Amino acid sequence: MLIKLKSLAKLAGKERLVLIPLSESGRFVLGLNFFEDVEGGREARFVIAEDRYGELNDVKVIEGDKVLVRAEGVREDVDKISRSIKIEKFRYTNWIPLILSPQISSKIEGLDRGVLGYINYVERYGKPDLNKLRGVVTLSVEEIL
Repeated sequence: MLIKLKSLAKLAGKERLVLIPLSESGRFVLGLNFFEDVEGGREARFVIAEDRYGELNDVKVIEGDKVLVRAEGVREDVDKISRSIKIEKFRYTNWIPLILSPQISSKIEGLDRGVLGYINYVERYGKPDLNKLRGVVTLSVEEIL
């Protein structure tokens, strides 16, 4: 997946979610998130998180400012991921959230839609195996001035 970062971005709010790390490039981590799109739902989507200190090496809850960034290769990467784990529904879009300066927690709890979707997924299919997911997709980040 190729992410195109602009030097200026419009803040789209704050978000709290569970991030399942897939790959990294520099200070950025590409992750998978399950989002509660409807009650009891578990819609998958890609998320990028800034990881300045290398803390996002396991499934964790992150919370931070969100901006939307342009991504290329989303559909191809979804196909690769869906060979490793069960994905019922995926949010196909070329604009994915980037979480900046996230606060990180190992405790997976809360009523946020980005947390509840993961909890719903685990209740249905069990915890995703990180060993099957790591290295399946790659991340490249292009900074645009």
